[in-house]
Amino acid sequence: MKILFAGSPFWIIFTPSLFVPVTSIGMPAQAACVMTDVSLQVAIHGSHTPANQSNQVFMGTGNQPCWGNTTTNTSSQLYVGSGNTTQQRTSSHFVDGNGASPLAPYGIQSPTIGTQISVPIDIYSPAHDPNFLESLGLPINP
Repeated sequence: MKILFAGSPFWIIFTPSLFVPVTSIGMPAQAACVMTDVSLQVAIHGSHTPANQSNQVFMGTGNQPCWGNTTTNTSSQLYVGSGNTTQQRTSSHFVDGNGASPLAPYGIQSPTIGTQISVPIDIYSPAHDPNFLESLGLPINP
């Protein structure tokens, strides 16, 4: 078979034996293990003191090769009020394999992939600040 590359003056000759599709190996498509953690903490409050927001994520893996397993954890915390707030979150993930990686005979190994996304949002809201409302002569709703 001859293949011409973009008008180049040379030919590259491939024999049919070089075209071995990957699917001929006879194994299903698999991927490494993946851990994903997504946290959203929102504080809309009438205090000038910043909200105390914390997010602790622990991700652990076993000693065996891990293929095709996933963990996903999502959470959101919302505070709307006049005072200050504390938002605390703790999340744990663990994945492990069975030691039989389908690609191990081919020398292919992949580490477990861990992704952490933490979005803390702290908004001062004059509409929730009793002192600000009082300074405008507006009634304060408890």
